[in-house]
Amino acid sequence: MDNSSLVVTPQNIVASDLTKFEQFLQVLELPTENIVAAPEERRRIMNALPEFINSLPYEVKKDARYLSKFIAGSAIGLFDAALNYVWNEVVVSLRHKIVVYGLDIFFDSAVGEKLREHYQKEEDLAGLKDQTLLDTCRKLEIISDIVHKKLSHILTMRNNIGSSHPNNYLINSYELLGWLQTCITEVLSDEPSKAAITVKSIVDNLKRTDKSLSKEVVDTFSQSIKDLSSKMAGNLLTSLFGIFTSEKTEKIVRENILILAPIIWKYSTENIKYDLGTKVDVYKVNLDHAKLSLAETFFEACDGNRYFLLDTRIIKFSNLCDELLEAQSGWDNYYHEPPYAKAIMSFIKSTNDIPAEREEKIIKTFLIGRIGKEVNYQGGVSPGAKAYYDKLFSILNKEQVLTLLRVLQTSEIKNRLYGSTRRRNAVSILNMVNTPLVGDRIREIIEYLISSEKHLDNVFIDKKYLDLTRGVL
Repeated sequence: MDNSSLVVTPQNIVASDLTKFEQFLQVLELPTENIVAAPEERRRIMNALPEFINSLPYEVKKDARYLSKFIAGSAIGLFDAALNYVWNEVVVSLRHKIVVYGLDIFFDSAVGEKLREHYQKEEDLAGLKDQTLLDTCRKLEIISDIVHKKLSHILTMRNNIGSSHPNNYLINSYELLGWLQTCITEVLSDEPSKAAITVKSIVDNLKRTDKSLSKEVVDTFSQSIKDLSSKMAGNLLTSLFGIFTSEKTEKIVRENILILAPIIWKYSTENIKYDLGTKVDVYKVNLDHAKLSLAETFFEACDGNRYFLLDTRIIKFSNLCDELLEAQSGWDNYYHEPPYAKAIMSFIKSTNDIPAEREEKIIKTFLIGRIGKEVNYQGGVSPGAKAYYDKLFSILNKEQVLTLLRVLQTSEIKNRLYGSTRRRNAVSILNMVNTPLVGDRIREIIEYLISSEKHLDNVFIDKKYLDLTRGVL
């Protein structure tokens, strides 16, 4: 017998009986049109796979079960199923990175205070929507902005043309290979940023310590914090607050946190401080006296008592925004957004009804919903929630429009501005706030953004835009 016939190559796999799958369907009198990819499409995938897969270290490959399923689906020609497997491998890889990074840090950033107690273990990661997983990984710099943008696009494709939901779209081999390459080179083989590793190291060292921090350590810490972005400083402050208020935390750890927290506080944004203030007020409303006492001690050490909100209306705003964000991240978001958007707008009849402490959070949440998703159906926006989003944007005053413009160029929003549908929606928002009441300079900025629709996601680094916004934003 000729042993060469037993050699497995991409070519003889595609040339094997798998290519007769359509005939098998015909025998069963089942549909065959638009079911599996053409042989040349499968051949292109199988020829490219060895180079892709061999670029991975053995430690990554040995447990990559969904990559095996991807290859099986691709060989048969079920590209929509293969896309699902690519995405599953992304999720598995990100969850592993999160566990290594630290579950408590991740959940503190991913979950609102109302639900935080239900997220404790690795298994609880399955309770988060995929978009929330991506957004929080970007926020913590477990993945970069550009990787977040690419993965968000793959998630959109998976939800709309993958086998997870009914559709008639035929994925071609080039699309599938591009998504696979992103998975392999930018997720499976990628590492968190230097800042993310710094934050993790600080948190881990604090948890492990059994002695008071020396002056030398505190001085070194003070210098390293200056190099962190305000976003990462806020992530660290949120994590330390969560550790400090946990019943499981040792006394010495709390004492050391009280030494470091005021230093981090100085480099954190107002929005983060108000977020933590909301948590304190939730403890009051829930009569959680143990956590409330610890939280008040934390704020007193940071001289942050003015960030206590003391207004149940503002707490309601925060909770509703968290719930609306959760609804927006689901694939069936169109049906779940309207009740939360309606509830928020039931508090807001004029600009004066928007609390300054939650202004940025409300505007950001509504921007995410109104920019929508990169799909054609209903222009990517929940039809039931759209009127509520538009109502808010139509009543914003000059200062609130400035807040909107600042929020628009944050990574949470600008990373969503890929694709013609989303950019068109963003321009619709800009047209709504472009009124004579905002003044000539702000109108000039808005009109420049509108004229830059085709590259709106990158316009914020344009020299002209930077010149226009200098001293304004």
